Amino acid sequence: MSSCSRTRTKAPRSARSRRNGGFSSSSATIVADIDDIMIHILSLLPIKTLLRFKRVSKRWLSLITNPDFSNRIIKSNHPLPISGFFLHSPRAIKYSFVSLDDDDDDATNQRVSSSLPLWFTDHQTDMIIMQSTNGLLLCKCSCASSNHFNTNYYVYNPTTKQYTLLPQITGHIALSLAFDPSKSPHYKVFCLRGRSNNSVSSASDSELYHIEVYSSNEGLWRRVVPVLTSPSTFIEFTYSVFWNGAVHWYGLSSRDCLSFDISKEEIKILPLPDLDDEEALLPDPRTLRFLDESQGNLYYIEVNDQSSSDLPVYEMERNSSSWSVKYNVDLEPLAAVFPEMITEDYTNRRIYAFSVIGFVKEETDAASYILLHIPNKAVKYNFIDKTFKKLCDFKPLVNDAPEDHFYRFQRTFQCIKSLANV
Repeated sequence: MSSCSRTRTKAPRSARSRRNGGFSSSSATIVADIDDIMIHILSLLPIKTLLRFKRVSKRWLSLITNPDFSNRIIKSNHPLPISGFFLHSPRAIKYSFVSLDDDDDDATNQRVSSSLPLWFTDHQTDMIIMQSTNGLLLCKCSCASSNHFNTNYYVYNPTTKQYTLLPQITGHIALSLAFDPSKSPHYKVFCLRGRSNNSVSSASDSELYHIEVYSSNEGLWRRVVPVLTSPSTFIEFTYSVFWNGAVHWYGLSSRDCLSFDISKEEIKILPLPDLDDEEALLPDPRTLRFLDESQGNLYYIEVNDQSSSDLPVYEMERNSSSWSVKYNVDLEPLAAVFPEMITEDYTNRRIYAFSVIGFVKEETDAASYILLHIPNKAVKYNFIDKTFKKLCDFKPLVNDAPEDHFYRFQRTFQCIKSLANV
């Protein structure tokens, strides 16, 4: 066959147009040049795709990062799915990341990132994540200044890499981040603060605490309400979670959460589940306790006996009236497949080595699951059909002690891809 016979000739423009669905390149250009049409098309795309499309052109970057567009996307897609978890190493201020994206189903070892510190480009002190709420992180770091250390607090969007430094605040007991994009594009940070010893106030002795709030649309701390609850309630309020329009503080040494209803500006006590253990008025520090929100549901796990294969998962009623057992996780089938879960404590008692990474509530109960950490692995366990599979491997720690398996990651935090402005 001669070379001439292999030469291709271009079809007429009209023919090419018909093959492309009847649109010419000039028509596509006209559509792309109309902002309203482009915004509508972009609004139909998932956030993961929008993040890639920001690199197409300066104009697309401007459209996608416009606050009105990002607020529209977030509100129309709320609640956004959990895309992964940040895992805090127990021996350094470093975080691993485990991806839940379906794109990684065939590459389990690519689901987990290397252990790296979290820091901002213009502030290279390691950041500590305090809380995750609907795609935003509340972080802190200690910074040297004039021969002393200051603690700075930030609200950070790990998807867009944007962050805001909060105004300085001292004398506080606990902080909590609240962000509900279905109601407002603005976030709030609440501070449980003690009264200064040398302050003069007409408040009664019971008003030793009050709550202050920072709003992203106002930019200042302001006092909201006094806290009249007995100070003995505030024992180690290290952790916080935002759920059902309220912030909830709790600690490892308390049986209750201190809750602040944001819209009503009311303080109340939210009891944790009563486990009918009369001998343990307060939980043992070695107890595994896990409280977190997923897709508008509040879940709680407490494990006092590691030798039991039964792991009940409690769910709070939407009106905050009571807890009930929503799911039961059976650890025995996991241990049969992953025998490294079985170890012994100092009394030679057979125990299950695991900890909780997080709850993932899907659109249906049938698809919802819990993510567990067992020695050197993350395992996805379906609540309803009791099936499970390995999600990824972790590098083993050096000189692991048996109890390290139970507390391998000190804290875990949801990662939700969001275009929220901070």
